[in-house]
Amino acid sequence: MRPERRTASAAALPALQANALLLDRFEQAKLLIRTAVARSAEVGVSDALGTELALSHLLAIHGDHTEVWRRTGRVLAFAVPHGDGMLAARARWLRGLAALGTGDPESALHELREALSGHPAVAAWAVADFAEAAVAVGRQDVVGAVLTRARRQGYGIPRRLEFRAAALTAEESDAERLFLAALQDADTAAMPFTDARARFAYGSWLARRHRTTAARSQLACAHRGFAALGAEGWTRRVAAELQAAGVGEVGVDRYGFTPREHQIAGFAAQGLSNREIGWRLGLSHRTVGSHLSHVFHKVGIASRAQLSGLDLTGVEMMPG
Repeated sequence: MRPERRTASAAALPALQANALLLDRFEQAKLLIRTAVARSAEVGVSDALGTELALSHLLAIHGDHTEVWRRTGRVLAFAVPHGDGMLAARARWLRGLAALGTGDPESALHELREALSGHPAVAAWAVADFAEAAVAVGRQDVVGAVLTRARRQGYGIPRRLEFRAAALTAEESDAERLFLAALQDADTAAMPFTDARARFAYGSWLARRHRTTAARSQLACAHRGFAALGAEGWTRRVAAELQAAGVGEVGVDRYGFTPREHQIAGFAAQGLSNREIGWRLGLSHRTVGSHLSHVFHKVGIASRAQLSGLDLTGVEMMPG
């Protein structure tokens, strides 16, 4: 191979990595990353940082928040002073993705705001993540404007992401149609991580409407998908939702708690705030507060501190 042909091929690797990752072709991305690392001397700084972002993308999915921050910090240290909006926006997006996976929607929303304003192509791919973070912190109101702006920017939001983003804040009459639209291509062109996240969102929506059988089916599929990918943060979150849906309408425990009340009481006894509990279970903090009010009434207590005196064995305690 001629040297100039070899260099051109090496320089193309970061773009190939990014495309593979956007389509959830993670094994292909790993192979391309290994090739790029072996040939790192042949490319410039910008292309090398593209490979750094590809590694960060995989780490964000697997839940290595600290390493994502370290690697994307190197990217931002170069991209910001050099005015490379694409690299900077991708770094912010991956920080947001990592924060979502570790249960920190506030940090995710901050990073994703920066990503969406940094480059329109990144905004097209990050809009569903932004919607998830915004809903989790009670800022559903900002999603519509962001989605509209992303649609107008000409890069084309992937259908599954656009529908999921819209479903998360849709009116009751439209939400299910949008969730199903987000999943309609899954059987013919699977995107394992993307599809698992859509199933998780849809299953959580079904569970909140007491459609237990349908919720279990979607959540079980999501759990298998996340577990197969080693996406630990999402696996834990869907497991908590499955626990509640799995016992469904089956009655009460020694205190007369429903399964959801039992679960929320256990998290509150650990010291988690209503917002933190809601994030883990896909509920609003107001809904969590309502469940806790029922818990307090049933056992005759007046504060969260008194939950420590209850026997809540059997409640799944998830790491933060």
